[in-house]
Amino acid sequence: MVEIKFLGACGEVGRSGVQLTAGKDRFVFDYGYEVQHGNIPIRPELPISGVFISHAHIDHSGMVPQLYGMGYEGSVYTTEATAGIMEILLRDSLKVQKKRGEETHFLPKDIQKTMLLNKTPGYGKPVNFRDSRITLMDAGHIPGASSMLLESGKKKVMYTGDVKFMETKLVGGARIDVSGLDALLCESTYSYKDHPDRNKLEDQLREMCQETVYNNGFMLIPSFAVGRTQELLLILHDLGFPMHVDGMGIQVTETMLKKPGFLKDSRMLQKAFGRAHKVSGYRDRKTVLEKPGIIICTAGMMNGGPVSYYIKKLHDRENCTLALTGFQVEGTVGRTLMDTGRYINEGLDVRPKMRMEFLDFSAHCDRSHLIGFIKRNKPKKVFLMHGDRTKDFAMELQGMGINAHAPKNGDVFQV
Repeated sequence: MVEIKFLGACGEVGRSGVQLTAGKDRFVFDYGYEVQHGNIPIRPELPISGVFISHAHIDHSGMVPQLYGMGYEGSVYTTEATAGIMEILLRDSLKVQKKRGEETHFLPKDIQKTMLLNKTPGYGKPVNFRDSRITLMDAGHIPGASSMLLESGKKKVMYTGDVKFMETKLVGGARIDVSGLDALLCESTYSYKDHPDRNKLEDQLREMCQETVYNNGFMLIPSFAVGRTQELLLILHDLGFPMHVDGMGIQVTETMLKKPGFLKDSRMLQKAFGRAHKVSGYRDRKTVLEKPGIIICTAGMMNGGPVSYYIKKLHDRENCTLALTGFQVEGTVGRTLMDTGRYINEGLDVRPKMRMEFLDFSAHCDRSHLIGFIKRNKPKKVFLMHGDRTKDFAMELQGMGINAHAPKNGDVFQV
């Protein structure tokens, strides 16, 4: 028997966390932090045999150091790619929390311990415990992202984390098909829609850049530091325009390139990144606007980062373009801009005159691929997480003859 307790990300996106107990073993799969409102997952029970993190994004890894403050002394298991990026994001998250005057849930020494005790098994190599074993599988979400397969006795439980089955220019698609699953803990971020054709999106973005720069304007692309910045470099590097990368995406790209095995084409990313101008600070930022070009910068949802500098300088220029390429969470600056046409941040409240576009470059699987994955693997039970429409999707799956559930945070199930 495996007992599953849902610690977070039920009926919501953010603060992912699951506690699984199998015989004498107890595990935590992901332990994240919901950035927008500072929400945290339910605390797991001690002792814990092992902590496994699917990928580095803060909503999946952001509370891991707190476990050491609670008394956990074991290892955190990730891929090598996840480990390097996770350290960057954890340190930045703590800095942002302090800057905002928010309660901090751990200390720098807890981050240090997290990284010191990190272990990095490769994909497909089981980690053995007393009564169970856990295997990391390529989730296709960002470089190093994993799904986790727990096997205990005759029981099999899979936790998808964030998953994408279609390949992109940055990573290949997920390879996580497993037969005989007793339970599938599955993300459902886009259970309600399919994504547009990615090749057409790439062409659309390239055309947008060409139109803008040829019109003597700047193409401003707020971007997530992890995954999106690198994919945009691969899509746009050969246009022949000045290309600038500003913000945390620089450090993350450098870290990714140290683990080339997790990239679809590391040589091409190295080439694209090498061609780009890496903005080194405020003074350097001023020079970016001397000649029309493409600016890829954090933050992806526009809540901080260098994007605010560029908006202040470019918002009233009709020959410039702002392209949002990722999901904008409710309440963020980017979401407010999408919904109202107003940019409200750092004392500025304007209706930008620049062209504004949204392009759905999602790193999550969409509805059709999600349903196809579930039908293909035929798990005995499906528990839907990481989505704000889990109840509706569970009812849809039940109508297809699938034993689907939409748990609440704190719910406990046995399989």
